[in-house]
Amino acid sequence: MTWKNNLKAKITVQMAKYIPAVYNRFSLSQTKKMNTTVETKISKPLSECRVALITSAGVHLKEDEPFNVLSNGDYSYRIIPADTDIEDLEVTHIYYDTKSAKIDKSIVFPLVQLREFAHKGIIGSVSNTNIGLNGGTLNQIPHEEETAPKVIRELIKDKVDIALLTPG
Repeated sequence: MTWKNNLKAKITVQMAKYIPAVYNRFSLSQTKKMNTTVETKISKPLSECRVALITSAGVHLKEDEPFNVLSNGDYSYRIIPADTDIEDLEVTHIYYDTKSAKIDKSIVFPLVQLREFAHKGIIGSVSNTNIGLNGGTLNQIPHEEETAPKVIRELIKDKVDIALLTPG
C-alpha cells in the first residue's frame, strides 16, 4: 500500500471513530436513496431454503487476488465456497478498522454460524456461492450496473433462495 492510500485509509477510519457525523455525511453522500421497499416472499419453509452470504467487508479466500484498494474502486467479486475453513479467508479493506475482522472473520462473514444453522436444520443448506465484495468505493453505478447482475446470475445458478448481506 502506498503511503498516500495508507494515510487516506487511516484518516477515514479515525474520522468514522471520532467524528461519526462527518463520516456518515460523507459516506451517505455517496449512496443513492431508494424510496421503495424491497419485498420478496419466500415460497418455502426456511428449513428448505438455500442461503448465501454476501459481504461488502472485503472478505476473500487467501488464495484469491486481494481487492485493489489502491484504485478508485474495485468492483469485482470473489466466490467463497460453503466448505471454506474460516482460517482460509482474508480481509482486504481500507475504509473500516479491520483489526477485529482479521482476528475473527465471523464478525463480518458468519459462514461457520450459517453452516451450524444448516446442520441443525434451521436452514436447508449453505450456498456454495457466497460472495465477497469490496464496499470501499465511492461510485455505486458500476456495482449496480455490472457487479450486481453478475452476482445475481451466480446466485441463481446455485439455486439460492435467500442472501444475507453483511457490511464492512
